[in-house]
Amino acid sequence: MRIHRTPYVAALAVATCLSVAACSSGVSETAASGSGDVEIIDAPVDDPSDLKIAYFSAGSSNSYLQASIDEANTVADEIGAELDVFDGEFNAQTQYDQMQQALTSGKYNAFVVEPNDGNLVCDILTQEAPEKDVLVSVFNLPICGRATNLGEETYQPGTVTYVGGQTLDVYQAWVQDVIDSHPEGAKIGLISGPDLNANTICFFDAAQAFEDAEGFEVVAQQTTDYTTPKAFDAAQTIVQANPDIDIVMSNFSGMTRGVVEAVGGKDVEIYDFGGDEWALSQLRSGGLESSVMMLPRQETREAIEAVADYVSGEDVAAFVNLAESDSLPGTPFATPDNVDEFTAEY
Repeated sequence: MRIHRTPYVAALAVATCLSVAACSSGVSETAASGSGDVEIIDAPVDDPSDLKIAYFSAGSSNSYLQASIDEANTVADEIGAELDVFDGEFNAQTQYDQMQQALTSGKYNAFVVEPNDGNLVCDILTQEAPEKDVLVSVFNLPICGRATNLGEETYQPGTVTYVGGQTLDVYQAWVQDVIDSHPEGAKIGLISGPDLNANTICFFDAAQAFEDAEGFEVVAQQTTDYTTPKAFDAAQTIVQANPDIDIVMSNFSGMTRGVVEAVGGKDVEIYDFGGDEWALSQLRSGGLESSVMMLPRQETREAIEAVADYVSGEDVAAFVNLAESDSLPGTPFATPDNVDEFTAEY
């Protein structure tokens, strides 16, 4: 599916909260259903150089996010657009308040969003922003209850595009690889980022497959703030409480560093999701079993360029699947056998 420039449809206003639960979550019934009556607004400008972009980063505390922010500024310079970065500090309410303030200011005609809680910001991105002629492009984490959807169903109607490579099917393949690699089963610990983060939701959803796999047991799962120290503490607690644990799966390379330190040479296999420079070096040295590649620079570039293409009158893909990126060697899964075919973006 590709998105074409279409007039704003008044039916968007129908997507109001129909219950207290919907209002509190930020997910309206119409938005969550993916109703076909929700169209993208007309482009507020016809030249990318007239774009005034509010770039909402989930945070800025790790190398992944810093690479994304750096790329955002680079792309804005290339297209001649203005861009302001908002640091969401991995706090859903902080990011929501930033969006409200940005809308109230009237300064911006485009939001490029990496949401901390895709449900909380659903209405502001699909109703309030369009009503003020603000285009919305989403990346990394889906919005409006679409975290565990597959393919183009991760795209939220009314937005310009969704760019992502950490979709549920990728997590399912990651979990299945662990199952296939251990025919006799294993005891597993799971470490992820914040609770409301879509990547955490997908990871833990996919991990339910261990329940149906013979011989597998998830002995612990913990959420963190994605930082190395928090992951170290989580991994240390898990390993001490489960001395016979076989595997730890870490949902971000920055956390995996803490996991490796906490494991401290014990006979525990470590699976990484992130694919940064450190992770690839660990694959070469035998410190990791595998790593799933993440592309912070490409996802940011694609999300901003989608807005630029849209205002230029070009067709834009509703969903950009980074797991199938041409920059990857046909797979997002790096192993000791194929690691030299990958290049880290952060």
